[in-house]
Amino acid sequence: MRIRPTAAHVDVEALRHNLGVARALASRGTGAAPAVLAAVKGDAYGHGAVRCARALEAAGVDWFGVALVEEGAQLRDAGVKTPVLCLGGVGRFGAEEVVRRGMVPVLYDEGDAERLDTAARSAGVRQRVHLKVDTGMGRLGVALPHWGRFLDRLASFGHLEVEGFMTHFATADAPPDSTGFAFTLEQGRRYAEALRKLRHHGYAPRLLHTCNSGALVQHAALHLDMVRPGILLYGAAPCAGCPPLKPVLKVVTQVLVARDLPARASVSYNRSFTTSRPSRIATLPVGYADGYPRSLGNVAQVLIGGRRCPVVGVVCMDLCMVDVTDVPLPVEAGDEAVLLGCQGDQCVTVEEIAAWAGTIPYEILCGFSERVPRVGA
Repeated sequence: MRIRPTAAHVDVEALRHNLGVARALASRGTGAAPAVLAAVKGDAYGHGAVRCARALEAAGVDWFGVALVEEGAQLRDAGVKTPVLCLGGVGRFGAEEVVRRGMVPVLYDEGDAERLDTAARSAGVRQRVHLKVDTGMGRLGVALPHWGRFLDRLASFGHLEVEGFMTHFATADAPPDSTGFAFTLEQGRRYAEALRKLRHHGYAPRLLHTCNSGALVQHAALHLDMVRPGILLYGAAPCAGCPPLKPVLKVVTQVLVARDLPARASVSYNRSFTTSRPSRIATLPVGYADGYPRSLGNVAQVLIGGRRCPVVGVVCMDLCMVDVTDVPLPVEAGDEAVLLGCQGDQCVTVEEIAAWAGTIPYEILCGFSERVPRVGA
């Protein structure tokens, strides 16, 4: 049931366009064009994992990447057949589910290896895994000093098949001639060193992969056998030099009420905004419970009547207020308001919203809550 007018419109054609951009970027590397793993973790960066996965699967994407076993299970329940890589591993309780669902986990922990081997042996199968080495992210992955010992231990698990080998870059979006750019190259060197040791132990993974969106744009020599675009697919450029992308998400609502206030009238909690003139203030049924950050009060803009209108006062849990005094036609209840996306020739981008909120586009896109239904083809 949908009563409230607030919704997030998902443009799957734009998503497919961005996949094409990712493929074109990937083909700039050496050798054959790498496979493309589409990151759909975090509910496809807030866009709706099932809807996006179905569109990308129809477009022939090679893999999906999820963070959680549960996210992979959601795709399988929706009928998605494309290979799924569980980037976060299996943890203490996910091994049997991964084996049963035919998913592929990232492996970086001896305990996970033992649990996966046991589950695979019970099911009478060999379980494919992708090993992960930590080359400088300091998050997940086998630390380089322990890499040889981990490989020695891995040899004792007879039901695991090493299909892939990966790492994750910490500063792939850093500009050329920066220390961050140089650190990505150093991570690539460390990865190559770990790969040599992996092969020395008798493993020959067919899928080598390191590149997230930033590295896909800036580090063609590191594309290898597969690339893992995320934010790029959803229309936000990961760094300078990215080819044109199409935004996938548009968040809209309608004016709940519009009121005329006199000069020196305060708006919202804490009276952080006071009108300097007689003003028309529109109230929108969107707030931080919907994922529209509280920090956007008095800094953000929305589109109403083809004009940029400032958000005034503190953003509330369920509501926010907008100064529509300068919109030529009087704004009334029911008029469309665009929080993210375009209206006429005016657009509010996710990069703008992130800058206003003091964060990054990833957090804005992932932040829109379940109260904002995702709609679209």
